[in-house]
Amino acid sequence: MKIAFPTNNLKTLSNHTALSKFIAIIGIENGQITERIAVKNPIPQMASELTTSEEEGRGLGAGKIIPQILLNYHVDVFVAREIGEGMRGNLEYAGIKVVLTEEKEIEKILEEVGGLK
Repeated sequence: MKIAFPTNNLKTLSNHTALSKFIAIIGIENGQITERIAVKNPIPQMASELTTSEEEGRGLGAGKIIPQILLNYHVDVFVAREIGEGMRGNLEYAGIKVVLTEEKEIEKILEEVGGLK
């Protein structure tokens, strides 16, 4: 199973999925971590290049871009603090389970969601 998290520091969840610096992808098999991948999120760069007054990444297609990144890495579960309905729909359509949490620590979430031993 592969679980993905929006993050700025690879340790805690970002508050804003679209503008997180990275997407941490963690593979788990038999209760053990098998891989850790940090994928640079392209949305913040796109937002910084805007010359209009677009509001914090809105209208940049994050709801389509992030699900495609997750599909490319064969992610099964996406854990976030909050996401928009468009992104949620696209993730679910792609077969990626969405888990919303108030927990910030990725390691604690892995224990709960990933069944780490």
